[in-house]
Amino acid sequence: MTTTPPSSPSPVGSVDKALSLLEVLAEAGPDGMTLRDISAQSGLNKASAHRLLRALMHRGFAEQAAEDQTYRLGAALPLLAGRFEREENLPVLMAPALAAISHEVQELVHLGRLDGPFVLYLDKVEPERALRVWSRVGSRAPAARTAMGRAILTADGVRGDGLAAYARASEDPDQDPALAVSAAHLAEVVTEAEQRGWASEVEENEAGIACVGVALVRPGGRSLAVSVTGPVERMDVQRRGEVGELLREKLAALAPAGFTVAPSA
Repeated sequence: MTTTPPSSPSPVGSVDKALSLLEVLAEAGPDGMTLRDISAQSGLNKASAHRLLRALMHRGFAEQAAEDQTYRLGAALPLLAGRFEREENLPVLMAPALAAISHEVQELVHLGRLDGPFVLYLDKVEPERALRVWSRVGSRAPAARTAMGRAILTADGVRGDGLAAYARASEDPDQDPALAVSAAHLAEVVTEAEQRGWASEVEENEAGIACVGVALVRPGGRSLAVSVTGPVERMDVQRRGEVGELLREKLAALAPAGFTVAPSA
């Protein structure tokens, strides 16, 4: 469906008309649309529509099929969207969702993605009540020990022998050997996460801290995860279940276009 036009006039009419043609072409889909139909759909006369389409074609935002002369969206538009959705823009895209979740649960919220066998922390939103944790934006933690990492592994379908490398990466000679996660235990928590739609860890990454994570997937891009982190006394079994379901609900409603909550079994 074409976007509803704004109530106030555009400050640059020609730009507004070109953008309206992009909306018409997006609605037409891969089959494209003839100049006559574009003119009728957009309300522009054929000469104006043709001139603007030529300008869009010049920049790669529209293209014309040689066999039937229909117009469709060009390759420049998805490339532009892809550039915006690269990792450096993910905190911008996800900021409204992270802020809403943190306000709702009044706990620390993280955004992350996999970086090899680790989770890379892309952003965090602090609650009003302070919580001391080691995490910082740009830092990494073994995926096997974190709720975000476990959620992403589950969503990406990593199973069986594929989990072994992630389990080995949880072994840190500078930390307590008890923090290491076995491949068998990782397989168990991934199976649990698949069944309920959210992953968790309790004092497996940091003493006194529990986390719940939910993954977001997108076509052609790497999966992400959002987690809620809190002290174990506030994040008991019942609370973790409530937070897991709330995460799924909020992310389904607030995640940017193209991102979907990973399905549960």
